[in-house]
Formats: sequence, structure tokens, C-alpha cells
Amino acid sequence: MEINLSCLIIEDEPIAQQVIENHIQKVPFLTLLKKSNNAIEGFKDIQELKPDLVFLDIQMPEMSGLEMLKILQQFRPQIILTTAFPQFALEGFEMEVSDYLLKPISFDRFYKAVYKVYDHTHTKRELSSLKETYQKPGSPREVFWVKEGGKSIQLTFKEVHMVTGLKDYVQIHLEGRNIITYLTMKRMEEVLPDQDFMRVSRSCIIQKSSIRAINGNMIETALGDEVLIGPTYREAIKSEIQEWFR
Repeated sequence: MEINLSCLIIEDEPIAQQVIENHIQKVPFLTLLKKSNNAIEGFKDIQELKPDLVFLDIQMPEMSGLEMLKILQQFRPQIILTTAFPQFALEGFEMEVSDYLLKPISFDRFYKAVYKVYDHTHTKRELSSLKETYQKPGSPREVFWVKEGGKSIQLTFKEVHMVTGLKDYVQIHLEGRNIITYLTMKRMEEVLPDQDFMRVSRSCIIQKSSIRAINGNMIETALGDEVLIGPTYREAIKSEIQEWFR
């Protein structure tokens, strides 16, 4: 499945803006929709044009790129930050941006960043398509697909005991083996059916039928693992358990 990524440039430096535009023109799966000189205009463009990807400068007049990200809630595209100052990298990644490019931006580094977004988007669309296909009424089973190395693997939802996060990757825990694949926890949460799976921390999703016991803030699983419940998920898990005793 071939995909094309629409993108915006939000950058107040004309030279940096031109460099990014030149790089975009060399990549066949990128299409530039518009360039903005400031975050206020760029924010409006994101809402109206709904691009797949935004190249966002951090330091701009009136509103910084990071300040804009904090108010960007209704529609959130993939974000690649661009800046001359490496000290902002940590804050950027905490806001779940796709990558961070330091100026002057070489084409090699640029291509690596946009291909990561391409691969991530491609995988997400494949999973979404396959999930719709196998969850039609009357379907004999529910499955999804993941990539491990160069191999595409079909899994049933029932065989997944737990999923744990490893930065840009997740580890899917099966009985007798684990699979590590390039996906985020957020994407896995979208793919796995809510009625069967529960997010118990920022880095862990568990199949409800795999939970054997809950002792305080610790979950014991069918595979013998012990998982700490995250503070923000405790009330939801408590409510889930209380349903069984009504």
C-alpha cells in the first residue's frame, strides 16, 4: 500500500524554510501544502488543511513551536521539530514528537526522520485496514498484523497476553514467545479491542482474561509476570473490578 504524506512548514527563517522545502521536493512520498512564517498562522493552517506531517520550528516570535503544540488538541499531525538549539530536544520528545532535526539540516538526516514517519503511518493504515476486515459481523476470528524485521506476522487478539512499551517499539507477549515491532503504545491501544484489553500504565496493556490477581497496585498475570498499575489508571481498574461484585 503506497501512501503520500501531506506536510506543512512552520518556520520564520527564510533560509531554513527554503532548505526544508528543497528537501521535501526530493522525497517522492512528501507533498508540501503550505509554508507559514509564524506559529499563529501555522496553527490555523493545521486546523484547516489537516496535514499528515508538520516541520515545526521551536523558536519563533509571538508563540514558540512548543507553546503551539500545547494547545494543539483537536487535530494532531505527526510533528518533526526543527531548531538550532539541542537543549529543547527532551521537552519535544516528552510531547511525543516524531523526531528532532538540528539546523543546518542535512538531507540524509532529513530523509531518516521523514521515512520514520512514513513507515509509522504505513503500518498504522495497514493495521486499521486489517482490523476493519477481520471484525466484520460473522467473521470467524479477530486478527491483526505486525512486522518483525522483514516479516509480516498475523496474530489473533486472543493469543496476546500483554503489550509493553519500549520507546518507539512495543513488545507483544504471547505464550512461549515475544514479538518486538515498530509501533507505539498509543497505536496498539487503538488496534486492540477495548472490551478485551485494558491499559494499566503508560507502558503496559493487558488482556483482561490474562489478569490472575490484583494485590494492591500490582497485577499478577497468567504468564507469571507482575505489573505495577500506573497512578492515572488505578481508578479505571478499580471500577472494572467493582462491576463483577455488583
